[in-house]
Amino acid sequence: MLTGCVGGSGRPEPTEVVTQYLSAIAEGDASTATALDAAAVAAQHEGSTTEEVGDFETLRTDAVLQGAESRIDSVTVEPRAAAVGGDDDVRRVLFTYELDGEETSSSLQVKWDESSSTWKLEQSLTLSMSIDAVQSKVSLEPAPFRIGGVDETMAADAQQAPLLYLVYPGVYRITSDIPKELLVPGTDTVQTVVAAMPGDVFVQFDVTELPSS
Repeated sequence: MLTGCVGGSGRPEPTEVVTQYLSAIAEGDASTATALDAAAVAAQHEGSTTEEVGDFETLRTDAVLQGAESRIDSVTVEPRAAAVGGDDDVRRVLFTYELDGEETSSSLQVKWDESSSTWKLEQSLTLSMSIDAVQSKVSLEPAPFRIGGVDETMAADAQQAPLLYLVYPGVYRITSDIPKELLVPGTDTVQTVVAAMPGDVFVQFDVTELPSS
């Protein structure tokens, strides 16, 4: 359940866009979430190359978010958004949510866009996830995998695969598509990982030999 509060002023409340954004993530509506945070994601990674950043879109889809073991829930957006640096056109919106039984409190910055008469996100609720086949600390590569909600294998070609992905907060089921004979004995082929703010997510499958070798 998501709750929020808006008031009556000439402009819509800055909390509205954050409420809409978090509601979309909670409901598995990645299409709406990515439309709202596209500019923020691009700005956060401005100046980085594709090789450094990785894949923005593949794991931020309706199929993946709806296929998550769980998503954010019990979202509450604070009704008052403080001006940042005394600038009424830039506000910080506070919120809380639950994920996997843990409560998180955070905030997102929004800015008034005069041309569209809307508040726009300047930050996104995304995390970096890497999924690797690891032979040693210096010998690793992107691992072929499947994720809940999607049947096809991702990162089948290590040379073409991204080094990391962006995901929304959630609990994701990752299945290795590495040939079993290459896995270190005892390595779990299925891992359930919690992508929680703040921080990045590292999924590691230990191998005796890299799949691309």
